[in-house]
Amino acid sequence: MNITDSKLFEHAYGCLAGVAVGDAMGMPSSLMTPDEILSQIGRIEWFLPAPKGHYIHDGLPAGSTTDDTAQTLAVAEAIISDKGKVVPESVAREILAWAESIGALEEGALVLGPSSMRALTLIKKGVPPAEAGKFGETNGAPMRISPIGIINAGDLAGAVDDTELCCLPTHGTSVAISGASAVSCAIAKALDSAESIEGIVDAGILGAEQGVMRGRKVATPSIAKRIRWAVDLALAQDSEDVACKALYDLVGTTVATTETVPIAFALFVLADGDPMKTAILAANLGGDCDTVGAVACSIAGAYSGISAFPDEAVQTVEKVNGLDLKSVTTALLKSRER
Repeated sequence: MNITDSKLFEHAYGCLAGVAVGDAMGMPSSLMTPDEILSQIGRIEWFLPAPKGHYIHDGLPAGSTTDDTAQTLAVAEAIISDKGKVVPESVAREILAWAESIGALEEGALVLGPSSMRALTLIKKGVPPAEAGKFGETNGAPMRISPIGIINAGDLAGAVDDTELCCLPTHGTSVAISGASAVSCAIAKALDSAESIEGIVDAGILGAEQGVMRGRKVATPSIAKRIRWAVDLALAQDSEDVACKALYDLVGTTVATTETVPIAFALFVLADGDPMKTAILAANLGGDCDTVGAVACSIAGAYSGISAFPDEAVQTVEKVNGLDLKSVTTALLKSRER
């Protein structure tokens, strides 16, 4: 059977489309408060350009993706080039090549998060990729981890192992690997079968519990327990608006992995696995909207599949950013036949 005709392909394609759509939907509101979003943009229901003077994304047109999608595709390219294997040096090479191509390492550039900026600078100076990420704790790891979930569909143990290797160059800490493993395991579970939303959340929690045993140990709250708390908190509220406010106020939406990953799972559940609804909730939430959207929608897209997205949504992000997500998905799935 042709790979592109399979159910696995439909859901893997949905996963990568989720990264791009969630990223692009949250781009204009990224790092803004909920009040700022309402006053400067209004309710976000579709792709919008960045508001004039945006701290990071000023000038970006509607449908533009950010480093979240670019780094996800860099990870995918590393995996494809190594025929389905995850090699820290290759991941570092691809991410560094992308960062240098857009001047992300130059003084004053505001493209990269703090962990990636620090680690890539070290790698450029010759520090081995397996050592460079020992202090990376922020959300760059879970935001780009979806290709790992795709090549490990149905294999949670493999997803955790490969997640650790993928994280080492920039985010080789227990908290980052825990958060990224939660996302990769949720995706791997979602791609394996018509799994329930509850089962996907459980897989994410298991991934977080296994991932926290990897990397350089750092003192942080439990991501596994915070996923469960965030999901329960969201479901306990009387409406989506109240739930989102509670998540913003209590769980938090900064670049901390301990906030981004639990929030992403909560939005996935709150939207009942609908990737477009997940993207809209993330875009209006406030905080690191593009990364929360990319992470939450990668899980929702893996769960619901590409057919859950309006054709116009996928076509828009691909056209605006020059992407071919279908080809990347095909190459990733072929690479896993190792």
